Amino acid sequence: MNIHDLLNKMESAEEGFLNTEFLAPVLPGRQVQVRIAGMSCTLRVVGEAELGWAILKPLALDRARIVGKASLQQVREFLELFPAVRLLLLARAGADWLALPAQRGDRRFRFEGPVRVHFAAGVEPFQQIIARFDGRHCWFQEIDRRRTPAIAAYLRDSFANETAPETLHKPTLTAEEREVYSVAYRAVELAKRDRVELRLADALEHAGATLTSYIEREDGYTVAFMVDGRPYRSTVHKNDLTVLVAGICLAGQDRRFDLQSLVGVLREGEQRDYLVSVGDDGSLDEETYWQVHPPEE
Repeated sequence: MNIHDLLNKMESAEEGFLNTEFLAPVLPGRQVQVRIAGMSCTLRVVGEAELGWAILKPLALDRARIVGKASLQQVREFLELFPAVRLLLLARAGADWLALPAQRGDRRFRFEGPVRVHFAAGVEPFQQIIARFDGRHCWFQEIDRRRTPAIAAYLRDSFANETAPETLHKPTLTAEEREVYSVAYRAVELAKRDRVELRLADALEHAGATLTSYIEREDGYTVAFMVDGRPYRSTVHKNDLTVLVAGICLAGQDRRFDLQSLVGVLREGEQRDYLVSVGDDGSLDEETYWQVHPPEE
């Protein structure tokens, strides 16, 4: 085929396309993609547009408008053009869901980390679903009825009770289900830690100190921080950051202060040069300190 024949074929295909209607998913950004004579084209959706499966009419080769909603049968026929992939739902991400492969042994797909699933409706975390992958996007098709819903329910209950991944006890859990639970659990733990770090840093910053690190205890945080270039370590209560162990000798009056007010005490003690350190690296070990200075009730 010479260049003129190719151009004539392309022109004919474009004219035919402009006289048809087509089905496409409408995503944020209001653009859809189609193939014309084997070439991929992007069209901007003009006029009113809702997210979802739609029937569109091309207005030109670069724009189209929605003329109706696609039927369930039309959507199913469209999705069946693409290979099916089984996924485990992780969490919502805006209008989408994040998911991980339910079958790591499926070599047809190479997903790096969680993938977005579009148009998933009526679903819950940890459910196994069937999606269709078009090479770029995963489109929700249906909940996978081959997997008992009791598994996802067990994982949701465990998650609500903050059960650690290593303590899950259900023999029928797959390695992939354990993985998706672990990813969700670690994400929540990281978010909690970020909130704690922000809270501690904010309290110290208001007093002119800087957070270095912290260790979470059963009922408190052991906080390492800098005051005017000098390092300190104190333990505070989780609820209100009341001082449990100041890290310096306060004659048993540690609990009169919170983390923020403690900074002022440390700064004043440093200026007057009468700080006595308490702790493993201090002049007094903690046990001796409390024997000499019982805490105030």
